Amino acid sequence: MTVEIRDPRFTSVVGPKVDFEKIAGDCLFTEGPLWHPSGKYLLWSDMPGDHLRRWSAKDGVTTFRKPCNKSNGLTWDRQGRLLACEHASSQVSRTEPDGRLTAVATHYEGKQLNSPNDLVCAADGGIYFSDPPYGRMDFYGVKREPELSFQGVFRAGSDPKRPTLLVDDFDRPNGLCFSLDGRRLFINDTARKHIRVFDVKPDGGLTGGRLWAETTGEEQGRP
Repeated sequence: MTVEIRDPRFTSVVGPKVDFEKIAGDCLFTEGPLWHPSGKYLLWSDMPGDHLRRWSAKDGVTTFRKPCNKSNGLTWDRQGRLLACEHASSQVSRTEPDGRLTAVATHYEGKQLNSPNDLVCAADGGIYFSDPPYGRMDFYGVKREPELSFQGVFRAGSDPKRPTLLVDDFDRPNGLCFSLDGRRLFINDTARKHIRVFDVKPDGGLTGGRLWAETTGEEQGRP
């Protein structure tokens, strides 16, 4: 395993020499790694295992939540609360300080979301998430027919049953991230093997959607 360094700033994070250390095993399919900067611990999802795990140098690998509704993507909101995309429940959830789960997004126009997959939180607190159907398949989630006829990218609102649809022309929207200044949003389409970039409007909406990169090559792999 190697790292290809494309920006010298990367070495300020890991140092000039990159070493790999295995910190966990016995997972079925890992997703959503999330670091807590002050707590100094790592969370990640094992979707098929229905297991949300935690690692720290002090405690090693422990269970954070099990079952976890087959969570996938994870992030922190602007108050430091855990946000999770749940494949089994087709919702985005928030973990409150007392451990309660609050639904952030569940439906669109009366129909259940496909299976929220990944998410990011904007500087203004807006929660953006992708919604492919992977969590409605065996192994990755709970097999069931989709209610929506498209795979979209949404922005959560005050009502979990009324998120704002931002884009609906993806085949399989998956990972997404903001540019450093928050003015652009990058979203990959796993099935089409490319990454698109959108401009973020003042109201939180998206415009544009031009092709930013095609991830093709001789070896196997998709973004």
